[in-house]
Amino acid sequence: MTTTKQKNALKKMVENGGNASKAMKEAGYSPKTAKTPQKLTNSKGFKDLCDEQGLTEELIISSLVKDIQDKPGGRKGELELAAKIRGLLKNQVDVSVKQSMFGKAHDELKGMGL
Repeated sequence: MTTTKQKNALKKMVENGGNASKAMKEAGYSPKTAKTPQKLTNSKGFKDLCDEQGLTEELIISSLVKDIQDKPGGRKGELELAAKIRGLLKNQVDVSVKQSMFGKAHDELKGMGL
C-alpha cells in the first residue's frame, strides 16, 4: 500500500530532478532515513506508485534501448546506465586510508628501506 509520504516523495523527486534524499526530507522523512533512499525506492508501495503513474520498468528499459539504438555515437551515459541496471557496472570502491594508518605503513616501509 502506498503511503502519503511516498506519494509526496515521488512528487518532490520529479520536481527536483530525481534527488531522492532531498525529496524524502521535503516529504517528511527523517534525515536518518533520507540518508538511505533505497529504503523508499525499493519499497513495494513506491514501486507500485511508479507503476500507477506509468513509470514502469518496461518503459524505462525500452526507452533506454531506443535511445541507445537511435544514437550511434556519444552513448557513454546511456550505456553506463544500462550496465548499472543489468548489474554489470559496479560502484567505485573507496580505497582511501586514514592518515594515521598511512603514516604507520609509510614508517614501516621506510624502515624496510623502501
